[in-house]
Amino acid sequence: MWKGEIFHSIVAESLQRLKDEDFVLPQNWRSELEDKINQEWNFSESKAFREDRKNLGENGKIVLFEHEYNEEIKEQNPREIFNSVEAWVNQFFNWLEENNLKQLLQNAKKVWIEPKIHGSNAPGFKLDDIEVITKVDLALVTKDGKFKIFDWKTGNFSLKKSRQFSQAEFQIGVYQLWPHLTLKYPLEVIEAHLVGFGNNSVQHEIHQINWEEKEKILSLIRQSIAQLKRFHEPDSGVEFLLEDFDFASYENACKFCEFKRLCQKELEI
Repeated sequence: MWKGEIFHSIVAESLQRLKDEDFVLPQNWRSELEDKINQEWNFSESKAFREDRKNLGENGKIVLFEHEYNEEIKEQNPREIFNSVEAWVNQFFNWLEENNLKQLLQNAKKVWIEPKIHGSNAPGFKLDDIEVITKVDLALVTKDGKFKIFDWKTGNFSLKKSRQFSQAEFQIGVYQLWPHLTLKYPLEVIEAHLVGFGNNSVQHEIHQINWEEKEKILSLIRQSIAQLKRFHEPDSGVEFLLEDFDFASYENACKFCEFKRLCQKELEI
């Protein structure tokens, strides 16, 4: 997740500079990236956050889950992390050129680059009495009135199609409801681009939803809201069972959970 966040921040900066007709990134972006990774890794590995909790998250002060729990990390040192992120960024630059994203950004009627997810203008929509926030990476309105949404995926990510919604397909389906329900764009002019980096080649898929898929997505969101409300405001006398909280999609996911120290004994890893 840390690597993905670093990649997303570089991409967001690149897109903003492109939109303003600037160079994609300054010449020294690689050295700045390596310095950032070294600083954050060293702070986390030293577990210095235990004595500096108030400033956690600022000026390179982060904590990685694997360092806190003494878990094995695939990349053994910050240099390997840098190499991995650099490869993703280089793939992004190549994809950007091939898809003429610079012209698309500069000719767009409106552009959102990682917009804030709080405040009155946060991207999202209201469903019943719940605000649904859509954390888009990039969205724009083209000069011919199309609404394009882009979502960057990193690592060994598969965009393989299935008969059911994959997690990624559901995610961008929800994203497409933002311009449709809030900004009143018809579904037929909205398209979402899933762009995966990290494999041998960039994976790029374009998805649109129709009325039937829209209703299915809304139904899934309502089910999720109902489940959360059941936990948040349980009916009087209702007793929860351990099985009610078994939401891990696979057992190994438990090792990434922030609450595994509090979990049931049999799930300890």
